Amino acid sequence: MTAIFAILVDSYRALKAQKLFKTVLVLSMLVIVGYASFGFNDKGVFLFFGAMQIETEYFKAGTPLASTLYTGIFSAFIVSLWLGWVATILALISTSSIYPQFLSAGSVELVMSKPIRRTTMFIAKYIGGLLFVILQVGLFCLGAFLVTGWRIGEWNPAIFLAIPLVTVFFSYLFCVNTLVGVLTRSTLVALLFTLLFWFLTFSVRTADDVLNTFQFQAEGMVAVQEQTLETARAQLVGFRDELESLEESGTESGREYYQSQIKRMEVIVEEDEALLQGRQDALAQLRPWVTVLDVIRWPLPETQRTIGLLQRWVDQGKSVTMNDILTGRFIEEEQERLEAEEDTSADIGRERGGWKERRQQRREAESRMIDREEDVSAASIIGWSLLFELVILILAWWIFVRRDY
Repeated sequence: MTAIFAILVDSYRALKAQKLFKTVLVLSMLVIVGYASFGFNDKGVFLFFGAMQIETEYFKAGTPLASTLYTGIFSAFIVSLWLGWVATILALISTSSIYPQFLSAGSVELVMSKPIRRTTMFIAKYIGGLLFVILQVGLFCLGAFLVTGWRIGEWNPAIFLAIPLVTVFFSYLFCVNTLVGVLTRSTLVALLFTLLFWFLTFSVRTADDVLNTFQFQAEGMVAVQEQTLETARAQLVGFRDELESLEESGTESGREYYQSQIKRMEVIVEEDEALLQGRQDALAQLRPWVTVLDVIRWPLPETQRTIGLLQRWVDQGKSVTMNDILTGRFIEEEQERLEAEEDTSADIGRERGGWKERRQQRREAESRMIDREEDVSAASIIGWSLLFELVILILAWWIFVRRDY
């Protein structure tokens, strides 16, 4: 334990001595100051410490919406964009040199001359790299916690969950960085390969979300079209039954009317059948691609979902969530107006109905995507990703301990 502690202290001092460590710390404090520069009063939202005022009836001091918005900006935007992107890239730049520099000529021989096991050195160096993120995120969350309590009077300890989440998220990338660094002994190659791997996981995850949204929309459109076709066929059968009842005792004008209606409905049924077939074909073409992306995504760590867990936990127990604010579902008057529009415009025409239909399916697809994300447990997201990390680390450790230095 003494050897591990000594290596950790040495790693901490080396990271702290880097200018980039101090740069990230200063930038993080500037982000916190920006976060503190806006808040809420009786009129609405103020920006830049009161220099600008935005009047709104929804977001006022002391309201649940204001609380959700303020904490949601931290979890959904600041953590995702600053800690999840910019600060992570800067951390990778700082830590990519840990193993290549250690394995460079002279450094490794000096350490190997001491009675320290290679496994101990490998683990200590890895934990030392994670210290960069733990310290930066810890100070950042402390600032955000104090600002949130000051601005909205909510001392939410869930903010500190960003420390383990961002650290675990970073470890998914750092393990790849470690493996490439041990293999190549090149800081630049390790950094570039890690960024490429990160881009791969982000691209696959984004493409999977987009295709799943399209699939949900297509499934909804098929279901609606099946119902529309069923209604049209029922109307056609009804007109034919009416015509048969008029064949013996009905007037000529009555028969002509129902004959014209039958012809019209036959055209409509034919069009609806063609439209349904087209939508079913589109859905059939989409499903294999969704399956392919699921297979590709299966072994990769859940980088985006891990960061997204913070918003889920921060919103837990609140009557209005950040997703409700982002989608506008929190405005009941707007929902009632849209429902009234749908009721009054139901018979305007098939073309207008198609537009309304697509709008409704987009809403349902968005709702299904939100439910899909919330149905995946945190244990599943983090557990599977940590299993990936363990496999990569075992491979890097095996190379590290067996290589001749």
